[in-house]
Amino acid sequence: MGQLALIWDGTWLTWSAHDAPDTIARREISNPSMVKEVLKALRKQVAPGTAVIHAEWARPATAIPSALLNSPWEKEAVTKLHETLHGPIKTSFEVQLHALDAIDDQPCLAVEGDLNWEQSLMDVFPHARRVPVIHALVHDALQMNRRDGHRGWTFRADVRAEGGVMVALAGEHLQWVHHLKAGCSAEDALYAMVNVAHRAGVGMETCRACWSGEAEFAQGWSKFLEVQAVSEVWSSRASNASWRALFQSMKACA
Repeated sequence: MGQLALIWDGTWLTWSAHDAPDTIARREISNPSMVKEVLKALRKQVAPGTAVIHAEWARPATAIPSALLNSPWEKEAVTKLHETLHGPIKTSFEVQLHALDAIDDQPCLAVEGDLNWEQSLMDVFPHARRVPVIHALVHDALQMNRRDGHRGWTFRADVRAEGGVMVALAGEHLQWVHHLKAGCSAEDALYAMVNVAHRAGVGMETCRACWSGEAEFAQGWSKFLEVQAVSEVWSSRASNASWRALFQSMKACA
């Protein structure tokens, strides 16, 4: 059985073909009412029973320790905490809750989600599973730390012209989640990492950054910390290949 992976950013739909996972396709959808039609066209291209996973790109997110929340989690309470950090949520969005079960404290991950995208997707692929980009990056960093026992912070970032998503783990403890808006630079991403480490009293010499996305957005990082690409570096945007590592991360986390 194949797998179809989708990433929606509010204007562009990016997907990894179920029958050719190394092929990444993108389509601009300027009219929100056409989202469902594009998804219907995709459904005709996949075999019955194909698993579908999806994410939204660079949405504001908040990680909240479980100790700060009642059990079971109350969406209203989580939304208020999220809005304290990110401001009021647009009426066309809502906060979606995810459990980060694999890491210590099992924090609640609150991620803003587009209601039109969610409804359109469920109408066409009712069994689709949401895999937030932040969750996929946390999974990557956790696996890296488990493999080599890195003692400092591990930043896992995917940064590109369309914005960035970034996380930091120390061992199996989540330290930070962050997003960058479209139009960001390599310096913006670097500043975010240096700033959060400084505020936590962590020396950059003990940190490392594992990145995917577009190479130009990781330039200059190595002056401050150890840097490594998650996979092969792609310089051309025309082939959409820079999204490949992120889709692999989503699939590994699913």
